[in-house]
Amino acid sequence: MLISLAGFLGSYHCVGMCGFIPPLIIHRSWLIGNILYSAGRLFTYSFLGFIAGYLGMFFHSMQFQYFQKGLSIFLGVMMIFFGLQVAGSIKEKGVIGLDLIFTTVAEILSKFRKNPFFLGMFNGFLPCPLVYAFLMQAVFERDPLKGATVMLFFGLGTIPAMLFASKLFQILSPRLRKKVSSFAGFIIIILGIWIILRAFGIGHHH
Repeated sequence: MLISLAGFLGSYHCVGMCGFIPPLIIHRSWLIGNILYSAGRLFTYSFLGFIAGYLGMFFHSMQFQYFQKGLSIFLGVMMIFFGLQVAGSIKEKGVIGLDLIFTTVAEILSKFRKNPFFLGMFNGFLPCPLVYAFLMQAVFERDPLKGATVMLFFGLGTIPAMLFASKLFQILSPRLRKKVSSFAGFIIIILGIWIILRAFGIGHHH
């Protein structure tokens, strides 16, 4: 699935942002601990996707054609923006106080080292342009279950990289990581363009 592929290709970004978290896991089995951790992330992503899909359904039910078009265009533009960030074409500007937030979150996460599932759940709420991009897609689905499915498949695509976060950078050269990330960003941009075209009735059949 295209969404899982984009999640997989862009997952180096997840490693860069959250790669410090898997090593925090304390469990008698490395594999089971990491599976529980990933399950926690998938739970949060699916929950956020459900909420996003519900919001999309709510806006779609409103009898304002121009508002719906404007919303679709906005979602498409935001996906393109986040796609460019993932691809590295646009630098992620620092947010005031973000370092403090991450430090606080890291302290909270460290308390759940023996509870990998909850560790993953909290990880899922960390700010990430890759997550934002697919939440835009979830909103566009205009259905809570479809929105949850989008985020579920996205999360599944990120599992391999997060599972081997400690070894990934040793395997992939910086140049190759950049190419892989650029391709993931390209997929997100294509999805964003498709959403915008759908707003104008192109490629959409009733």
